[in-house]
Amino acid sequence: MMRRAIVVAVLALLLILGGVMILVLRPWASSGDEAQPSPPPSPVAKQARPAPPQPVDLGAVLGLQSLVDCSQSPVLASVLEQMVRIDPRTFESRRGGPIGIPGYDRPLVPTFERIRETGANLDIRAVTADLGLSGRWQGLAVTGLRRSFYEESDAGSFEIRFADPPERVRETLVRNGFSLPPVGELRDAGDEPGITVAIGVERIEGGAALICATG
Repeated sequence: MMRRAIVVAVLALLLILGGVMILVLRPWASSGDEAQPSPPPSPVAKQARPAPPQPVDLGAVLGLQSLVDCSQSPVLASVLEQMVRIDPRTFESRRGGPIGIPGYDRPLVPTFERIRETGANLDIRAVTADLGLSGRWQGLAVTGLRRSFYEESDAGSFEIRFADPPERVRETLVRNGFSLPPVGELRDAGDEPGITVAIGVERIEGGAALICATG
């Protein structure tokens, strides 16, 4: 019994000493193991948002020689001509190549449609080419150009297309010197014998178009 009591006493003493050692060593271990608090993040200067790009000024492209009739400026005539390529032998049309436009950093490519209707003594080939041309002209939001004509015919037209409502387009152009009839009508604008020239503002899907038609 005496021997057993001694063993129990020794075990109790060892437990007490172990607890004391843990209490003594724990603060030192904790001070070394605890992560130091992270410094507050340095304030980052707010970067100013870049200003939205300004719309391209199309004044140098869409100028007309006359605000009364449909006389085209050299630049506009060149752009319209490049929208369609016509075979000089067959007079058949196809889409034009890339067109360099002042104010744009890359050439623009037109779209093209050719519809042929044939029958007894009938061969009608209608061509339409569109050029997406986003910018500003005469204070209006331009969306593109359209060229339409019939192959081997004098009948054709070109359009300057806008995102603005037709009434606003007409009022703005009249205020800037254009001579235009009410929306939806065409005014005779030519005096060349045998050729009819008409100008007006038409309502189109999503906006309006200034149309110059010959025939």
